[in-house]
Amino acid sequence: MNQKLRFIIYGIVAVILAVTYFLKEGKSATGLPVIGTIPEFSFTDSQGNEINRRDLDEKVWVADFIFTTCTMACPVMTGNMNLVHKEFKNNDDVRIVSISVYPEYDTPEVLSEYASLYNANTDRWHFLTGPEESVKEIILKGFKIGDYEDIIFHSEKFALVDKKGQIRGYYSGMQTEEMAKLKKDIKILLEEN
Repeated sequence: MNQKLRFIIYGIVAVILAVTYFLKEGKSATGLPVIGTIPEFSFTDSQGNEINRRDLDEKVWVADFIFTTCTMACPVMTGNMNLVHKEFKNNDDVRIVSISVYPEYDTPEVLSEYASLYNANTDRWHFLTGPEESVKEIILKGFKIGDYEDIIFHSEKFALVDKKGQIRGYYSGMQTEEMAKLKKDIKILLEEN
């Protein structure tokens, strides 16, 4: 066998081994891990519309858990989420999802007023509310973040979700510098098929 053909065969084998390694490690070719898959859910948005997991299929989205009467972490988190929203607000392939952990107070009307404080395009940034048990379920079994027993002690993490509904990363919603990494990772996922 000539040397050129041998080089091509070795190259093909190397590519196959690399792909196998990434699949085995639970990572995509981008290097972003596949942490889990978001189950079906159905909540009500700030406009009174039903939003479910299928509405987010084929979109890259970022989710967090907040409540409108929070005076500590939530304003910082929502301010940082707004940085992401501003960056991608004209991109129809990106959505932001903020789910209330205080659904008995955070009605669609309250969420609508809260969204307006951040000049949010609510066609692309969904502020969601729903039954407390459903919120607990999505925190525990979906995003795997937060305190199931007392959801008001919610996580300060943002979760990045790909077009297939798979969690691909967590980011501190309290640190503005984490938003640069999050924006970069969103762009990586937008290029994935």
